[in-house]
Amino acid sequence: MHLNRLRVLAVTMAVAGMAVLSGCSGETVGNAVDGAVNEATGGDVSLGGQLPEGWPGEIPVIEGNIGFGASNTADGDGWVVTVTSSAADPLADATAKLEAAGFSADTAATANIGDAGVAVLTNESWSVVVAGTPEGVLYTVSPAA
Repeated sequence: MHLNRLRVLAVTMAVAGMAVLSGCSGETVGNAVDGAVNEATGGDVSLGGQLPEGWPGEIPVIEGNIGFGASNTADGDGWVVTVTSSAADPLADATAKLEAAGFSADTAATANIGDAGVAVLTNESWSVVVAGTPEGVLYTVSPAA
């Protein structure tokens, strides 16, 4: 009987704790997670809504919601960003925007598997790898070789 009371108390405390956490604003939780990820990675990380610090202005991003962004603060020359999109083909949209901004596609480094694909585009300064699905894209930016 004593064991059952402890279980009921533990479950009650867990439910109460979840209720308290759900009462926290999304911003507060997001800031806490951002801080933990920044500390763990040593980089500048954003878990929603904005491009990471230093994102090159010459690299356009498709319309949508930025879910994750990170930069390499050690060298200051690498970024990763995810964008969810309602576009019919987010990868094609991202590729078209980059080409319109003066990037050239490397057709030898392009691949499609089912609904997913990868494209590599470069200009004189940057190499951009874009991985896409019907839900959005992942940009990986580094200096051009």
